[in-house]
Amino acid sequence: MRLTSSVSRWLHTTRARLTLLFGGTAVATGLAVGLLADELLTRQLTDLSGQSLMNSSQPIALALAQGMQEREREISLLSHLPMLTQGSGYDPQLQAHLEQIRQSYPFYSWIGVTDTQGVVQVATGNLLQGQDVSQRPWFGAGSQGPYVGDAHDAVLLDKLLRAPGSQVPLRFMDYASPVRGQDSTFKGVVAAHVNWAWVQDIIRRASPASPLASGLEVMLVNKDGVINTEGAVDQPRASLPILPEPGAFRVMSWGGASPQPYLTAVVSVRAQTATDLGWLLVTRQPLEMALQPISRLHTLLALLLGLMAALLAGLAYAVARRFSQPLERLAQAAQEVQATGQVAALHVDVKTLEFQHLRSALENMAQGLLEGRAALQSANAVLEHRVAERTQALHQSEQRYLSILEDQTEMICRFDASNRMTFVNEAFCRLFHLRRDEVVGQVWAPIVHPDDLPMVTRALQGVSPAQPLVVVENRVVAGDGAIRWCQFSNRALYDDDGQLVEWQSVGRDVTERRQLEAELAQASERFQDLYDHAPCGYYALDRQGKYVHLNLLTLQWLGLPREEVIGKLGPADFFDDEGKALFNACFPVFLQNGKIGPLEFNLCGRGGEQRRVSVSSTAILNVQGDYVMSRSIMYDVSELHAARQQLHTLNLEQQAMLDNDLIGIAKVKDRVIVWRNPALERIFGYAPGTLQGRTTEEMYVDQEDFLAFGRDAYAVLASGQHYRQQRRMRKVTGEIVWIDVNGVLLEGQGESLWLMQDITAMKQYQEQVEHIAFHDALTHLPNRLLLADRMTQAFALSDRTQTQAAVCYFDLNGFKPINDRYGHDMGDEVLKITGRRLLEQVRGNDTAARIGGDEFVLVLTAVKDPAEVDQALSRVMAAIEQPIDLGGGRVVRVSAAVGTALYPRDGTTSFELLRAADQAMYADKGHVSAERSL
Repeated sequence: MRLTSSVSRWLHTTRARLTLLFGGTAVATGLAVGLLADELLTRQLTDLSGQSLMNSSQPIALALAQGMQEREREISLLSHLPMLTQGSGYDPQLQAHLEQIRQSYPFYSWIGVTDTQGVVQVATGNLLQGQDVSQRPWFGAGSQGPYVGDAHDAVLLDKLLRAPGSQVPLRFMDYASPVRGQDSTFKGVVAAHVNWAWVQDIIRRASPASPLASGLEVMLVNKDGVINTEGAVDQPRASLPILPEPGAFRVMSWGGASPQPYLTAVVSVRAQTATDLGWLLVTRQPLEMALQPISRLHTLLALLLGLMAALLAGLAYAVARRFSQPLERLAQAAQEVQATGQVAALHVDVKTLEFQHLRSALENMAQGLLEGRAALQSANAVLEHRVAERTQALHQSEQRYLSILEDQTEMICRFDASNRMTFVNEAFCRLFHLRRDEVVGQVWAPIVHPDDLPMVTRALQGVSPAQPLVVVENRVVAGDGAIRWCQFSNRALYDDDGQLVEWQSVGRDVTERRQLEAELAQASERFQDLYDHAPCGYYALDRQGKYVHLNLLTLQWLGLPREEVIGKLGPADFFDDEGKALFNACFPVFLQNGKIGPLEFNLCGRGGEQRRVSVSSTAILNVQGDYVMSRSIMYDVSELHAARQQLHTLNLEQQAMLDNDLIGIAKVKDRVIVWRNPALERIFGYAPGTLQGRTTEEMYVDQEDFLAFGRDAYAVLASGQHYRQQRRMRKVTGEIVWIDVNGVLLEGQGESLWLMQDITAMKQYQEQVEHIAFHDALTHLPNRLLLADRMTQAFALSDRTQTQAAVCYFDLNGFKPINDRYGHDMGDEVLKITGRRLLEQVRGNDTAARIGGDEFVLVLTAVKDPAEVDQALSRVMAAIEQPIDLGGGRVVRVSAAVGTALYPRDGTTSFELLRAADQAMYADKGHVSAERSL
């Protein structure tokens, strides 16, 4: 009881109350700071986790969209092949070509071509050949244009392609495109079924594998609902909770078997295909796992708060003791005065001036009151004079403040807690075309774009006395009706009780910055697409020869996921023994010289696929000149490897290497370069920095070419479209190069942005491929394909000039004995010499072709009289029958049987005339054989 009374008395002392006041304030402040820090960190971690989900989802969505675009583009290009569009039927080699395409992509299950009635004419594996597929959705849609179909069960192919013993039905995505003849008539539909496994393969390869991704789920949602790994609807769309908008994330509950909250992000799969499937990529992670790092912080924060509370309590007691000691002495002295009546008792030893004054005041109470009253009157007069001076100074300061606000180019406004405007400056009125009296007293909501109003409202509601500032970027409706982007810095002003009194907002127009950011993002996306989907492999190697970067095509060739390659494997791990030896010999040379290639290797993928590749590299150095990584490019040259061996010398002269900076970029205004990157100067041979400010006329072949390009290109740009063309241009040295030009107009600036790539090597490569495809490899004469085109041109010339054309079919006599006696090499020499002799005897507009074995065809144009054909054949036969010296005293001689057909007398198509000439040749061959026997 005595202890309780002592504690109660102590609590009523000044020292106790000061201790409780100081200590309680310090502890409460520390606790508030800790709780606020915990809340801010929790919110920040949630935002970081949500952004991480978005970053994880976007590569997957981009890979899915790019996959659909790639398949649609392949089927569309296939529909334009000459073997599909030429003639009334389909080329016999189409079957083999379709098989090659199917094998080039592991998820192609079936590729086929139908006629106009929907009957399959040609198909991979001969599956469904001859069957009617006209009722399938892909045939009806594909006959009208390119078509992409969503996942569906396999109908006709399930029992043919499903693995033995598998209980999972096959599901496909459909790609289709119409096939039209050279006269644009509808011939049928080319279509492909892609196994649904390609979607799960992309999701598996692109999904993150880090510990932060623990518990992460990736789901694909189409118009029907959540699609499972087999392509079937796992959960209907109607049963799904309300998802965030595409490109956003939030914490939400999925209900059902998943009552816990999830951090959920949604990304649209925006494929630029003819059919928009409306796919959404949804990623979710349990909120508990997403916020797991914050739990450790809670424990540490509790320990720190406990320690801080103890320290602050001790400090508060020491401060209170120091403050209360003089007062306690005076109180004890006052008790002595009350008991003894001696004023001298007040002469206690106090150190502070305030307590000394208190002691003097007690001694001179009466006199002090009178003197205090006089001093108070004098002080009031001085105070009134100072208040008048301060009021005038405050008025002058307010006027200067208002003039500063009115002169600002940034918008400044103030509004009260009910969102009604109390002040706006002149810049605000100029942007919104309003007078100050039309704004003050009105709410600010109407000037905000309706779609952004909820976001702005939420941002303003999130401020507090501890965090009174919030910066918001949103769209506003200007006075002329235009939509502008503005950035507002909003500061909340509170009274002493923490109640919101007023807002002050400073804003500026950021429309041009937002437009530039959007254009930069588009350009970056295009560059990344060019890198990943280039028709060649790009990669970079470190000093140990290991991969540090590589594009998607290189990964497909290697046959491994990216995480198993980067930093672990190098090109030598995929070369054969000869390639490894060459790489080990050349890589040190490359590190020393900084450049190597092109070199050819046999690349062996982990899936067993082998291809011949051509590799070129240059080195990237830091400012000290030390090696950082390589810039390497790799082409697949498997199909032309045999032909390229014959053209080895020519290929050595070609420059097959492209740097990562192969794209030249220029910003042009009034056809003058106002900005360029170093790659553009490299492409056109200019020294660094010398293209700035120059006119683009220097880069064209001549002035007429410059003017013609301006008329064509800028008309397209003015219509709001992109302009793209492959054209010849001129380097600073005068050299003519082929450039792929791609341009877009920059709105509101009078400027245009141009991307330029040197494609000279590609053009030369195309010319070689076309020559190989359309010429006989032995005699270099046109082959059967080019002969058909030349005959079509000759018939068109005859129709225009009202003349005839002659088709002469030759078959050599005596060639087989030569081939059997002297061997195939000598036989090939006879064929080459015969081909040269035929070519020497025809005119420039005539055609000499070899169509196989010892058979040749001449096409003579502009024939007015059949006698002209006889005269030409006499010269040709005489040339053929000339002796042929094979060396070593071996001289041989051949003759030829010939059959002739005239256009249009003997037929109007290439097939009819070749058949007629062939029949006439066999008749003549019997006659020639009889002559030789005589």
